[in-house]
Amino acid sequence: MNSKIDRLKKAFPEEAAYFAVFDSVNMAYFTGFNGAAALLIPKEGDSTLYVASTNFEQAKHEVKGVHIELLKRSEHLLEVIAQTAKPTAHSKLAVDNLSIERYHALAKAVGDEKRLTAQNNTIRSIRAVKTPDEVALIRKACKLADLGIKVACEVIQPGVSELEVAAEVEYAMRKAGSCGTAFDTIVASGKNSAFPHGTCISRVIEDSDLVVVDLGATVSCYRSDITRTITAGKPSEKQLKNFQAVKTAQDSAFQAIAPQVPAKKVDSVAREAIFQAGFDQYFVHNLGHGVGLEVHETPVLSPVSTDILQQGNVVTLEPGIYICGFGGVRIEDTVLVTENGAEKLTTAPYRLNAR
Repeated sequence: MNSKIDRLKKAFPEEAAYFAVFDSVNMAYFTGFNGAAALLIPKEGDSTLYVASTNFEQAKHEVKGVHIELLKRSEHLLEVIAQTAKPTAHSKLAVDNLSIERYHALAKAVGDEKRLTAQNNTIRSIRAVKTPDEVALIRKACKLADLGIKVACEVIQPGVSELEVAAEVEYAMRKAGSCGTAFDTIVASGKNSAFPHGTCISRVIEDSDLVVVDLGATVSCYRSDITRTITAGKPSEKQLKNFQAVKTAQDSAFQAIAPQVPAKKVDSVAREAIFQAGFDQYFVHNLGHGVGLEVHETPVLSPVSTDILQQGNVVTLEPGIYICGFGGVRIEDTVLVTENGAEKLTTAPYRLNAR
């Protein structure tokens, strides 16, 4: 029995008799296994995971609750799916995520594109509400991310390069149990900190630079995401003002989170705080996004989001101010939507001065 697959079966579109899952992350969500070719889920009965010979024995060893089928070299996956599901105009095949080319190829295999129904949003909505087991893994990843920030604060000083800081925090997280980084670590210093997605370069940090450190860890494929802004030396009055404006915006957004609250409302609360501080033109991205098996998932916290927060969502809150030629400030935490509000899963201190 697989509770996650059961959740999908309950959400099946009425016209679908089978759901074909091709996206590797979605397959990992339902089976805990990376390396399969497809997962075919019937509305009634057992599901089948199709695996090529390279990963077949591993899948048999690791995957429980679904049938493991060897995909032979002579077999074409899409034709196998089509022949098994046998969709018709009245009994369609739901699919999650395929390239245009593969979608057309699958439509040809089943005989008519009208026999397919694209349903990736169905799975994304299910994945957005985390189970207690998922939250426990994300919580562990967040503790490792907190460690990464602690090490960054210890390492950042004039004369150290951005690449050196990234190397030290990634090593520390790995040594403590991270399966890898959740994404490419960002250490952006000085004027580079004004670029929200600046990457690590060989630039050497200078005295009193703003340094934006954005990192995440991974535990059993589940991710975390945290950002702290640190100065290499004593912060200036302007740096402190910008920092406090961002911190106030994040605090306000955190207090606004609760089940059934529109995601765009939380975004607007943070944006209003930035506006009141006089920095509205410098907050140039969304407030946040879901986190789980991917570092960007549903729901999205943006001015145009149609998502409604639910208990069990895990999202980021990451307001920022970015002034070209001066520098940027971003503060980000991974947050769990709880029954009555929210809980921060990342808890590293908010210290503009690293020491």
